[in-house]
Amino acid sequence: MRKTILKNNWNDNRGIGSVIFSLLAHLEEIEKNEIFYLELNNLSYSNYKNFWEIAFYQPFEKNLNNENLDRKTIEKNIYTKNFNKINFHKKKDLSKTRDLLKKFIKPKVNLEKLFIDNYLKKFERYKIASLHIRGNSMFSTGHAANQYEKINFKNFICPLIKKILQNGFDKVLLCTIDLNFKTQIIQEFKEKIIYLEQSLPKNRMHPSYNVLEEIIYENEDFKNKLIIEPIIEAYIMSKTSYSYLMRSNISYLSILYRNDFNYEFIDDHIDYERFG
Repeated sequence: MRKTILKNNWNDNRGIGSVIFSLLAHLEEIEKNEIFYLELNNLSYSNYKNFWEIAFYQPFEKNLNNENLDRKTIEKNIYTKNFNKINFHKKKDLSKTRDLLKKFIKPKVNLEKLFIDNYLKKFERYKIASLHIRGNSMFSTGHAANQYEKINFKNFICPLIKKILQNGFDKVLLCTIDLNFKTQIIQEFKEKIIYLEQSLPKNRMHPSYNVLEEIIYENEDFKNKLIIEPIIEAYIMSKTSYSYLMRSNISYLSILYRNDFNYEFIDDHIDYERFG
């Protein structure tokens, strides 16, 4: 049995969603008698620890002490493989990927217990749709640079939520770290909105939340929370009756946690190839 250590460059700040989908891509092509061990650094998640082990078990945790494990190891950059997400949009069979996620991506937080303890009663009482809005640096310097206006509150977000409620949903589970949208949406729709709280830096530099600028100087406990919070968010979204999503790893993860195809993407009008 051979251990392959999946690593990243110390200055690579890609988020936990990117890590998970890169790992899934490796798992799709794993060789016989091969196991993976993740050894990852990211100053947005930890100042000094292997951040994967803060929030997740190793995918082959039970095999790490196997007496047949070869002492020689191979090291690979985890981002050498990319996960093709075309089936999410075609709504084709995702059973294999869903099985890989359940088998190998194991958070140390019990997601189902968290849902039952904090959300189940509300979900049983109301018909709820989830809405994921990207409003962060993606629209300033990221893949969708200079297109923030295309998802503005008055002409896009507000009519969309009204349409969702008119379609028979009692409440909307709002998932966003954009405080501009959060404030406007809650003010407009009040008790119709369930908001999943996120850990945010105390001194906000910009309400659309630029991760690199705002997290890097935070303390270890704060950074550690940022690893698991998006996973919790994706899992709770998957429990809603229907999801309105954007092209985001968190949205894609929520689809994998679902047992159906009750979702649609709301950002077909966004060009994600425009870097700022």
